[in-house]
Amino acid sequence: MTEIDKQNKNYYHQQYLDLVSSLGEKRPSLFLHACCGPCLTYPLSILLDHFDVTVGFFNPNIQPKEEYDKRLDTLKQFLEAYSKKRNLPIPLVVNEEDFLAYENAFKERWNDKEGGKMCLACHAYRMSLAYEYAASHSFDYFTTVMTVSCKKPSRELNEIAFQLEKKYPSCHYLYSDFKKENGQLKGIQIAKEYSLYRQDYCGCLPSLKEREEYKRKKQAELLG
Repeated sequence: MTEIDKQNKNYYHQQYLDLVSSLGEKRPSLFLHACCGPCLTYPLSILLDHFDVTVGFFNPNIQPKEEYDKRLDTLKQFLEAYSKKRNLPIPLVVNEEDFLAYENAFKERWNDKEGGKMCLACHAYRMSLAYEYAASHSFDYFTTVMTVSCKKPSRELNEIAFQLEKKYPSCHYLYSDFKKENGQLKGIQIAKEYSLYRQDYCGCLPSLKEREEYKRKKQAELLG
């Protein structure tokens, strides 16, 4: 894997296609980190064709607690309904979140803007928690649904996991860019089909603050 290869905008998606096409009749175990129900929809729908998937909800960034509970309930709602549709069990692991540890880890960046270094560090924090679980529970593969979002940088997410795989070599990383082939649009359509709650901010308090400020600005513009 060279840096030139990684510059190809289809590189990670092709990595995914090559891997799943090589599996044949094998169905390896996969631990799938999910940030929310809507982002889970499309990746899960295609991964179940090739893997025995367990979903992991590892997201201490989501605040306030009522929002965390709402997103978790939405994810559970989708998994229950989708398990029945696919006629197979889809296990869910919910992390025992240490919200205080997360807050302390990011207290010096709490005033950063969304989309900056804080976001990448947050992605790495959550992926590390989930990857550690996957490796310690003998999963064959690990990946995250976050590459489905247009607001999440697929290359950086895959680079984070590339480094984590070195730390947990017993569990392979499944490279992905779930945005490809209209993945985000397909996910939105599935979310609508299942009437899922779709949040309007990423999860952390800084992103909530930015969203509220944006709404206030738009409201002021409408009022003239």
